[in-house]
Amino acid sequence: MVELSCLIRNDIGIIKQICQVARYNKSIRMALTMIIMFSAEPIVNLLQYQNDCQKNGMNYDLDFLKLADLDALEQFKSSLVDIKEFVKCITQIHSSVKYKNTASIKQSFEQIIKDYRIRVKNLNLEIPITNLNEQEYLKDEEINDFIEKQSLVKNKKLNHGLIINDRGISPKYEFKAQFKISINSINQNAKNFHINLRPVKTQRDTLLKFNIEPSAIGFEHFQFISSQLTNKSVNDVYLEIKYPLLELIFEKEDIILPENLIKNIKDALESHNPYHKLMQIFTMYGHFVPKKVTLGHKLHKMSCLKGDGDLTKEEKVETNEYFGTNEFKELWYQWNKLIVNYFGNDLDCDEPYLTSMDSKIFEKKDIKDWTSRLSNNINHLHIISWDELYCLYELLDDNLKQKVKTIFGINDPTESKGVKEKVLMSGVIAIKSSSYYYVELPHKLNNGNYQIFGRLVTQDGKTINAIIKFKYMTNHSFIVFTEIDKFIKSTYSNLQIFWIMVGSPEIGFFSPNTRDVSILALGRHEFAYAKKLNISFQLPENLPINWILCASIQYLKNCPNFTLNIQYDKNNNRIIATIYNDTYICPSQYDPTINEYLFHWCILPEDHEVLTDVFKSQEILADVSPENQETSARVLLENQENDFPEKRFNLSSIGQDKMSKSNVT
Repeated sequence: MVELSCLIRNDIGIIKQICQVARYNKSIRMALTMIIMFSAEPIVNLLQYQNDCQKNGMNYDLDFLKLADLDALEQFKSSLVDIKEFVKCITQIHSSVKYKNTASIKQSFEQIIKDYRIRVKNLNLEIPITNLNEQEYLKDEEINDFIEKQSLVKNKKLNHGLIINDRGISPKYEFKAQFKISINSINQNAKNFHINLRPVKTQRDTLLKFNIEPSAIGFEHFQFISSQLTNKSVNDVYLEIKYPLLELIFEKEDIILPENLIKNIKDALESHNPYHKLMQIFTMYGHFVPKKVTLGHKLHKMSCLKGDGDLTKEEKVETNEYFGTNEFKELWYQWNKLIVNYFGNDLDCDEPYLTSMDSKIFEKKDIKDWTSRLSNNINHLHIISWDELYCLYELLDDNLKQKVKTIFGINDPTESKGVKEKVLMSGVIAIKSSSYYYVELPHKLNNGNYQIFGRLVTQDGKTINAIIKFKYMTNHSFIVFTEIDKFIKSTYSNLQIFWIMVGSPEIGFFSPNTRDVSILALGRHEFAYAKKLNISFQLPENLPINWILCASIQYLKNCPNFTLNIQYDKNNNRIIATIYNDTYICPSQYDPTINEYLFHWCILPEDHEVLTDVFKSQEILADVSPENQETSARVLLENQENDFPEKRFNLSSIGQDKMSKSNVT
């Protein structure tokens, strides 16, 4: 290959360096293409074109170039393909193009490059490119640096997407694009060791045993790691002796995601179950990629604290390679005193021990010998700390990133209200003669963990006071019961119930029609049967002017009639809800000691107009008593669908859009 390449370029040193790159990338074709490109024009260095013999991706790579002639651009792209095809032919054993000898190869190449130069000039680029006939070369040290960094990234599998489970960090998809990194030396002039004794109070802290800094992952990203690492309380202690040598930093602008990943994400966002489809994608590609990593050597161990032991804050000591300082001796003594004595049973150890990165055991007396054997050779270094991680979605463009964050319930830190729930869907039910209506959901949900809010409205969106009860809410349907005054029925025609479903996208459905609607706050309050009951709750600060309160009462076993009166205490920014019991049934049927009823509420932002989803809503022709099961009710269904294509409603139809009033019923 070197001999062939010399026909194209005379600088044998650079050719050999590029061949070394080919050895690491296992691609002769890519290296030869690189040589040809270097021998052409500087403009190709701007393209970063990765796909062999494909036009896909060129448009993306050339978008930022200001081009005056689109026809010239197409010719230039064609010229690039010619170069790729030329390389492909001369690097394949069974090539469709036959070259008799090296002279014919050189002649063909010279013609390709001649066409290429003409087409570059015809582009009339508005960026300065001078001396088109002069070749630009990379310096030998730059190529060596590039080779060393790419070799390091590949050997440590840092060019992979990563997942975190109960076994630590595992590499998943290997990104073919080269990760550009910067390397900072640590401990270059002094052989210093960092000893840290750290309290482990939560499962998040247990990431330390996998060499992951707890701060490397934000709380909002814990949904992407194993459920066994949830943020529950523990009581452990962690000791580490680190010898850091290199700090690797990855800039996210230099990490190029594959086009098929981006396409899969876009397809998932267009589906009605985006949460689980995105989870499947990120499980395949990895949830994280490295941002900052430390290489070096380390001894470490996580141990259980004794029942009477406690460590309230992290203790740090820095010492030399002899480990003879009083500070280190004191820290070791403190650790020995705190931990439960598990050593000495299955292991041949008489005192506490630490474990190296290659799982060897070292007691205190062995540490000095361990330090004397440490190598500074980059190939012998270990990843001793994952200091910072990017979530994979953070590498997407801003628009796509925001859509993914919406699905995962990750709010902007400047706007976060701590609410993960969303308005998952909305619908409308046409009121006819019956009091009961059956609504079939478009897809079977993963569970019935959702809440529905609804109001009776006229066809033009005016709200009407009426009793609306949502019952038998399952993962595939629910039933609506209405009590509408006869005068209202005679006064208004085409009455409808406009409703919204609130829950987490994890439930398995999230309509594209409601994804722009935020929930600013929500809550629920349990209460027992009483003639009169007051429930009050504080509202978030800085709500928009025309915020909307949605409220409902969830009836479980018994169904008394409650009247709900809501007041807004503007001075104290709180809601006072008074619940009256209007039932005429004997109160002895209800237990005032059991909190079997739930008051649900949520706050929506200023008024939105939403396109309702189309559902099958069917009239139930006979009354269904509370004791009846949903299966009994379905027998009484009449086959009549009520569809409202392109029907839009203002969210104010659900709740109260003007909260300046002191009393809202």
